[in-house]
Amino acid sequence: MAKNTSSKFVRPDADIRQAEAAKTTRLRSLRLAKEAEDAEKAAAAKLETAAAKLRPRTRASQRATAPEPTT
Repeated sequence: MAKNTSSKFVRPDADIRQAEAAKTTRLRSLRLAKEAEDAEKAAAAKLETAAAKLRPRTRASQRATAPEPTT
């Protein structure tokens, strides 16, 4: 009886495909990190503008002006 053996097919361009996959993974992680950093900067800017809007309003000093003379 013959033994049933199977061998895994290895594509001739497997090394190239693996290198491309590693490159894609590395670039994706860099892009995600940049997007996260940009999102943090946008959130900080949004908080700054919100904080600037929440400053208490102060009433302008109202000077007593002499009424204009009517002739």
